[in-house]
Amino acid sequence: MKTVHLGDRVGWLWDAGLDLLLGASCHGCGVPGRSPCPQCIVAMLPHPEVVSQSLTVGVPVYAACQYDAPTSGFVIAYKDREAWQLTATLGELLLSALGRPPPDCVIVPVPSSPNAVRQRGFDHMGSLARWVAKRSGVASVGLLRYVRAVEHVGLSATQRKLLTRATMRASPGRRRVVLVDDVTTTGASLAEARRALLAAGHEVCYAATIAHVLAPQTSRS
Repeated sequence: MKTVHLGDRVGWLWDAGLDLLLGASCHGCGVPGRSPCPQCIVAMLPHPEVVSQSLTVGVPVYAACQYDAPTSGFVIAYKDREAWQLTATLGELLLSALGRPPPDCVIVPVPSSPNAVRQRGFDHMGSLARWVAKRSGVASVGLLRYVRAVEHVGLSATQRKLLTRATMRASPGRRRVVLVDDVTTTGASLAEARRALLAAGHEVCYAATIAHVLAPQTSRS
């Protein structure tokens, strides 16, 4: 199992000193110094597992960790606060969830909406997929694109599933695919990505994500 790369001790101390001088802090816990800090690195050691959203997606979904502190802070900083130096930190987590794909598979990232890419200035999952591809030896191919925008904020799992359907289209072909995404909440986006790929003639083997949101527990009366 891969872990987040720490670098050598001298490099760590040197970078930490520079970060302190520049006023930098850890994106996970806010402690002054290098990001991620040693404590957050330990907290984010990957433990890949098949998650409950697999039932919605229709194939196994492997997540490296849960989407809570400190992981959520790093994902948000990378996507929305231009913390591009976290590519390796998050890439290692995604790589651990990816495991060892079949040699004839390609990695396909779930796309961001065009509006999100414009606002962020980059395609965060495309960047992470390329990082992972270089280290796994599996090609990353951008087969998916959005054809209709949808806003997920504040929606229930059922609403997400209904509104997400038919929002993506895939380039035609007969590839074997491993889907990758940053976080799976309800599984709706991964399910739609799989639907679009199947409709275009591809086969989806499984999906890998950095983190997953725990499904709420239902009480019994």
